Amino acid sequence: MSVFLDDRPLTDTVRDVLTVDGALAPAVAIAAPIARPNAAAQFGSSVTVNARQITVGLDVWPDSLPDRVTAMDAIARRIAGLRLFRMTDSPTRELYVVCTDVKVEFYHIAIPRCYVALTFTAVDPTRYEREARVVALTTSRAAVPIGTQSSSPMLYLYGASPSVVNPVVIVRNASGMETQRLTLTVTLATNDALVIDCARQTIVRTVSGVVQTGASSGLAALTSGVFPLLAPEDAIDGTGITVELTATSGTPTGLLLYTRGY
Repeated sequence: MSVFLDDRPLTDTVRDVLTVDGALAPAVAIAAPIARPNAAAQFGSSVTVNARQITVGLDVWPDSLPDRVTAMDAIARRIAGLRLFRMTDSPTRELYVVCTDVKVEFYHIAIPRCYVALTFTAVDPTRYEREARVVALTTSRAAVPIGTQSSSPMLYLYGASPSVVNPVVIVRNASGMETQRLTLTVTLATNDALVIDCARQTIVRTVSGVVQTGASSGLAALTSGVFPLLAPEDAIDGTGITVELTATSGTPTGLLLYTRGY
């Protein structure tokens, strides 16, 4: 097993990685209970996801005592600042971490070999896939497999000839039931587009490549509904969620770009 920081294995500075704790634990959303008078408490609607703590145990075995100091310096350089963390157990998933604690244990003061325990903290505990996924959107239902965490996608809606009038984005769960809808009041001709960032809840409208502002901006086209969120509770074992487009007239097409999280 090896640990990678910014795509470089830690084993190029130490003899071996002995332990890794906390990297694979699911990121659990914790709901806080709310007390009620003369009744049992109930969980509130807001949740908290704690930071992820990852402890990595390293076996450092230099040739001499001066080499041990050199090895410690090398480790210090490798762990400084914000780092991209991943493991050979799940090489396609990664998260950003900061080293928040270092402990060094000597087997004997006169023996160069030592044990180093590194603690990394990931404020966002979700491990994201290294590569984003792209799904083509049409008026037919397109399957969108997800991970164990919710994903806020990017949506790209394109114009056509004849023009697409008032496009709508529809999300369905694994049972086929509609769970989310985003309705827009806008006409998209050829070379026109909408770029919808569901995480930031922004919409950018371009007409023949020119970004529109004011009353013609993308957000001005927002009529009703919600910015879609791909949630694991709508899927069965990560599959079953579908996304489709419809419109008052014209044939809407687009792309959905998202990253699966675990």
